[in-house]
Order: sequence, then structure tokens, then C-alpha cells
Amino acid sequence: MEFVGEQLMADHSALLALPALVPAAAVVGAILYIARKDRRDEAEESEERRRAEGSDEE
Repeated sequence: MEFVGEQLMADHSALLALPALVPAAAVVGAILYIARKDRRDEAEESEERRRAEGSDEE
């Protein structure tokens, strides 16, 4: 099978999108990290509050 007169051109759109995608991925990663840490800290505070309230009742 021979294609005469056709030329396959490279598409660099994905390569050109990398400078925009890398910082966006970093921002999303930072937001997810902060949200996860915040939820973990909130859970620890709730547990400490339950323990403190439980020890007052005894």
C-alpha cells in the first residue's frame, strides 16, 4: 500500500499544552494536599474534644 503525494504532518498540540498543564496539575495537587491535611486535623480535633468531654462526665 503506497500513498503517493500525501505527507504525514506531526501534531505538537500536546507538547505545546505541557507548559499550561504542569502548573495546573501542581495547583490541583497542592489544593488536594491542603484539603486532606485539613480534614485529618479536624478529625483529630473532634476526637480530642470527645475525649475531653468524656473525661468531664466521669
